[in-house]
Amino acid sequence: MNSSIVVCINATSKNLKIDGDPNWDDQEVCIDGKLIKSCFSSQPGESVGVSVNTQWTDESAKNNHNMMGFLFSGENDNDENQNTFQMTIGRNQEDLMSITDIDTFKPMTIEHNVIARTKWLVVVQFEDV
Repeated sequence: MNSSIVVCINATSKNLKIDGDPNWDDQEVCIDGKLIKSCFSSQPGESVGVSVNTQWTDESAKNNHNMMGFLFSGENDNDENQNTFQMTIGRNQEDLMSITDIDTFKPMTIEHNVIARTKWLVVVQFEDV
């Protein structure tokens, strides 16, 4: 059994909020292996491992495009759903962890870049635009 992990690097100049996607209300979100009950705030320069409390086998994860769902939100200057990435994480056609679906809530003053991926891990860096 394995855990799938999104390493989240906050290279922005402000806090980055991390939470579960409300469309995935049955998943339990973990930060660095510890279950969270509310939104987590990542400080500038901080890296954390984001996962869910689900164990996967190679077979159950293979080509599963919908393994986890998260919200990553930058500072919200208008008190609206801006600067938010709603991401689905799963395995791509090469059987590597990847962002398999994404919606953004604009306007955006941050961006994301996938900088590495393996079978059980994807590294996503968030930066100021």
